[in-house]
Amino acid sequence: MADSVHGQCLCGSVAFELSNKIQHVDACHCKMCQHWAGGAFIGVSATDADITFKADSTLTWYNSSAWARRGFCSKCGSSLFYKLINKTDYWAISSGALTLPEGIEMEKEIFVDEKPGYYAFAGDHPRLTREETMAMIKASVEGQS
Repeated sequence: MADSVHGQCLCGSVAFELSNKIQHVDACHCKMCQHWAGGAFIGVSATDADITFKADSTLTWYNSSAWARRGFCSKCGSSLFYKLINKTDYWAISSGALTLPEGIEMEKEIFVDEKPGYYAFAGDHPRLTREETMAMIKASVEGQS
């Protein structure tokens, strides 16, 4: 478990540090993440207080739905961040943009009923359907009110 990790896009124009102790990754199989990430989006969770930008001049946000937006580098195209619009303190950060320590395991998979049949992740962890995922998101957002 790392005390802080470095993250950046492919070209380095967006660079940041995460101060939280990353203990796991999650995978999202929703159709939007498949289009955005080219497959499952594998990410780590963070809050506003956890992230410090070193460079962000090319960070661009796209509102991908009524409840979420996605951040990417407008120079190299790297998919970097996912944020719930109504829960502004929550970040999902692409694990591929991070220098993660060894031993990180998957905690859960979401939208598994939208996952293509040609891949599967190993491990004994929760696998939530679209209905279960949306209920979890709704409860989380309502808890912010």
